[in-house]
Amino acid sequence: MRVKGVLILLAAAFLFAAAQGRAEEAGKKVKVVYHFNSADPKLHKAGLINIQNHLDAEEGEVEIIAVAHGDGLTMFQEGKTEPDNFLRIRNLKKQGVKFKICSVTMKRKKIDISELKECSAGDIVKSGVAEIARLEQKGYAYIKP
Repeated sequence: MRVKGVLILLAAAFLFAAAQGRAEEAGKKVKVVYHFNSADPKLHKAGLINIQNHLDAEEGEVEIIAVAHGDGLTMFQEGKTEPDNFLRIRNLKKQGVKFKICSVTMKRKKIDISELKECSAGDIVKSGVAEIARLEQKGYAYIKP
């Protein structure tokens, strides 16, 4: 009888701990980093739509950062992406999505911040790939559209 009682007590403790863990997880936001490094306007559009769909599905329980480097900076340049993408970026920012732009790429390609629509100095990071690695270490899920 004692063994059975101990097993029931252990099972109850395990179930309580599992339920507690799920309750703690339920209150946490999902953290995601989207990686843009392509010059393809169709990929820009698809990725931005994916971000909007992600926001809609999570109903405010998500934190999204989009990191652009290399050819991904064309997503912010007139004539190099679809004009509607600028409106998408503006709307995503209004919903709390952060966009991070690689300063290494800007220097190598001689791009001034004034040439990047919907970007400001606060959006620039030292290195796009280093930013992605840092975010992944902080628990951000990685998505590559």
